[in-house]
Amino acid sequence: MDRVQRLRTVIAAAQKHPVYASKLSTVDVSRLTPEHIAGLPLTTRQEWLAYIQANPRPPQGAVLMHLTPSPTMGWMPEYLSADDVEYQAEALAAQMRRLGVAGKKALVAFGYHVFAGGWLFHEALQRAGAMVLPHGPGEAERIVQLQQQYGFEILVCNPSFAMKVAQTGGRFELLMAGGEPFTSVPGYREKLEQAIGGIAVDAYGTSELGVVAGEGLEKNGMWEIPEMAIIEVLDPETLQPTPEGEKGELVVTSLLRTLMPMVRFRTGDLAVVSRTEGRLCLPRGVIGRTDSMVKVKGVKLYPTELAPVLMAFGIDPRGGAQLVVETKEGGTDKLTLRIKAEAVPPQLGPALQQATGIRLDDIQADPALEGPPLVDKRY
Repeated sequence: MDRVQRLRTVIAAAQKHPVYASKLSTVDVSRLTPEHIAGLPLTTRQEWLAYIQANPRPPQGAVLMHLTPSPTMGWMPEYLSADDVEYQAEALAAQMRRLGVAGKKALVAFGYHVFAGGWLFHEALQRAGAMVLPHGPGEAERIVQLQQQYGFEILVCNPSFAMKVAQTGGRFELLMAGGEPFTSVPGYREKLEQAIGGIAVDAYGTSELGVVAGEGLEKNGMWEIPEMAIIEVLDPETLQPTPEGEKGELVVTSLLRTLMPMVRFRTGDLAVVSRTEGRLCLPRGVIGRTDSMVKVKGVKLYPTELAPVLMAFGIDPRGGAQLVVETKEGGTDKLTLRIKAEAVPPQLGPALQQATGIRLDDIQADPALEGPPLVDKRY
């Protein structure tokens, strides 16, 4: 698949779309390459929401529609043209072939109704030479029965449901997981692989973008899938590329979409970037959101990046943790983490410091903890 030609096709389509027409009007598509992508304007989810709210009906040329939950709209639609559907299936099939699925039997337990997940993997697996059962979510006991009866080697679902399947007795050679924090949670993959008896690999995507990054069997990070996307990691404040090993916001240009183009789309997702011989890798996957960034001790701290580590210690980050930033007597920052627990788990402090680069001044356990996830008392 010609990555340069596909990029030009996407940008040419975007130039005709109201969201992009003015901002991309001066771009010479015939000379555009992935190396030039940083010169194009950024796009936000708010821009797309505003357009869809003003134009709620499906656009001409749409042959497939999916929905994703939206706090603003209730549901946000995603539309694909016939060309988009064809390109998407073949592009993801290339990733499936790299995972060696040909000749295997795959059971897909992602949703097939409303959401895109099940369809994405289903069509790609078929094209890559696997036999597919479109099972859909739930019914762990039945999945175990089917796996044992028909010899399915591959399971496709979110990691928490895969653990339930494993605990029910399901064993698979390969788990393709996504949709939830997984490899970013320390120790999670190892527990799941031991339970399910095979290799577990992660993938990253969104409803608007499709799948754009994924792991190989080497399990050495989620790599940009060249047929599917051009990924950048930018500092959310300066909007400049982050240095190697530093955190930033994932910005994605999807090569899968022409009817609903996503050009330099700001995802709001947080990741650390690694670049090897021109290839971009997310070595720790997605580690949080860029919302509510706060500077502590001169370092940018994203409260949500604590979530994977807290989950690894059995602490629910949603309502179970609170960061408190104060000023010490000498004028320096004091950072306290309060957790909803009877006691502070051993080694939680060092684990958080390793993940964030910031040393906590104090960790306090409070079983009755309530309040917002971040309290900044410095101002």
